Amino acid sequence: MAEEKVVRVKQLTRWQRIGVASLFVAGAFVLTGAAFILSGLYNIGATREHWSVTNFIITILRDRSVAVAAGGIEVPDLDDADLYELGEQHFLGTCTSCHGTPGDPLNPLYAHMLPQPPDLTGAFEHYDAREVFWIVNHGLKYTGMPSWPAPHRPDEVWTVVSYLERLNRIGPENVGAEDNVLERAQSLDTCRRCHGGAGEGPVSDLVPRLNGMSEHYLRRALEEYRDGQRASGVMGPIAFDMSDEVIAGSAASYAALPPPQGRVNPDADLTLGRRIAEEGIAGQDVPACRSCHGGGNPQVPRLAGQSERYMSTQLKLWQHAEYRDASPEGRLMSIIGGRLTEDQGQAVSAYYATLDAEPGR
Repeated sequence: MAEEKVVRVKQLTRWQRIGVASLFVAGAFVLTGAAFILSGLYNIGATREHWSVTNFIITILRDRSVAVAAGGIEVPDLDDADLYELGEQHFLGTCTSCHGTPGDPLNPLYAHMLPQPPDLTGAFEHYDAREVFWIVNHGLKYTGMPSWPAPHRPDEVWTVVSYLERLNRIGPENVGAEDNVLERAQSLDTCRRCHGGAGEGPVSDLVPRLNGMSEHYLRRALEEYRDGQRASGVMGPIAFDMSDEVIAGSAASYAALPPPQGRVNPDADLTLGRRIAEEGIAGQDVPACRSCHGGGNPQVPRLAGQSERYMSTQLKLWQHAEYRDASPEGRLMSIIGGRLTEDQGQAVSAYYATLDAEPGR
């Protein structure tokens, strides 16, 4: 009689048993979660707040994501009048539609959003400058908070961040009392709020001076903003709502105003700036600025009398490979601007800022 073979089953170790049990538990959680999701029992309507545990998880996820993504961002001097005064106009012109005017009740329509748009007066109580910048620049998924309309325009985003920091530091009642900016913003047309008009300059040196600029250039610039060929999270949405007739009227209005006079910066290297403007830099393959901006072509913007800070900021943008305008002129400037160093851009900007502008140039 053949000997019966005994099969011995190897007993699982303690950790193996724990592993198997964990797989069963995890599988049960997955199946239960899938069944709950497919059941449709969770109320997704904005009339009901999330469960406390849901809010807790979302808040942790959001804040950790923002903190990690914002690490390493370089913060400029936020206590800069050019930044926060321009940021104030951007905020009042766009952000208040959802977030409300500082110190005033929120519009009932937006008050019933879920999540509700926060009162940005306290933005800096919860986040630092890097994190506020990241949120304004990139937005937040599934909250209604959009990203900045123009990628790679940190110069525009920092103006809003600067204003919010000031708003948080001195309080909305003090910001509004400084010069009645809200009343002024509501009483002026969209262009004058930032660019000024007859007898008044721009709200900030970061804004171009349009008075006396060529009507042809102004019209082309607005059309390119409207068509998305120029990158600006401020001008793009404004120009999008402008008809051909409104664009033509605005361009003609500014072209008819007296052009600005030059301003001297005693600390600037005007010798280097003049050489770049008149001769270029042969070793860097940079042509003379006046070869295009000399005033002979009404489609080319005038540089004389323009704000030094505005011009140098624009040249810094051209020096970054990710910043591009789709227009032919924009593509050309991306090449030339990329060949200038920051110091050279500052010098040529300072030189042109000293020159008196001629009408229509």
